[in-house]
Amino acid sequence: MTGAISARDVESVRVLTLTRAPGNTLGLSVLASLRSEIDRASGDARVRAVVLASGLPKYFSSGLDLAEIMALPEDKRPQAFEALLHCYRALLCVPKPVVGALSGAAILGGWIIAMGCDWRIMASESGKAALSEIRLGLTPTPALVARLSALACDQRVVKEMVLRGKTLRSGEALEAGLVDEVVPEAEVLERSLALAKRLAKSAPAAFASLKKGLNAPFLEEELWRRSLSEFAVLMAGGEAREGMAAMRDKRRPRWED
Repeated sequence: MTGAISARDVESVRVLTLTRAPGNTLGLSVLASLRSEIDRASGDARVRAVVLASGLPKYFSSGLDLAEIMALPEDKRPQAFEALLHCYRALLCVPKPVVGALSGAAILGGWIIAMGCDWRIMASESGKAALSEIRLGLTPTPALVARLSALACDQRVVKEMVLRGKTLRSGEALEAGLVDEVVPEAEVLERSLALAKRLAKSAPAAFASLKKGLNAPFLEEELWRRSLSEFAVLMAGGEAREGMAAMRDKRRPRWED
């Protein structure tokens, strides 16, 4: 166990489970632990596939820990988003199959982590997907919008998610092509493990090469530099302060001057 992340092996599959009640929020220490476990699984020759799961009902992850972010000095607040993106990029770079067992809502940073997986299996009852940074006066960045656009089979859904902050239910996420399968919540981990075990039988070098090629457009350095710069500018602005305060206080944000 490393912080809120536990790791166990089921045959050749490494299962990484996030358990941080009540909603698996992603604080800096949690993200550091997750990044460490992703890197460890990536470099372990005995591991042929990875499952990323939640140990909590109804939540995969509710995203970044906003209370922790707001307690930081303003110039340090972008660090949390940067740490989240490092985990997301690490998942894209794992040279092995990664299955996201989404046994509940994957919101904001939680959906970003889910997008780093190669396959996503979502709970029918509690599954949700949202990339609604617009509601916080922020941007999911061009890099993440590009990934969402590539995954979605309907670009209207992308516009609804990122420009209007729409949250998709499990059936909508499946119809949009953002998840690969929807099953009852009680079966999510079992089905994810079964898929990972099948994928673990893939030719490792060939799989790694193919995955690297598929994900190359989302790892281009200039795109990442621009994305981090744009996020930092918005994070330093008044809209982000108001948006995060409104979410913390459970009220509607006031964008007027």
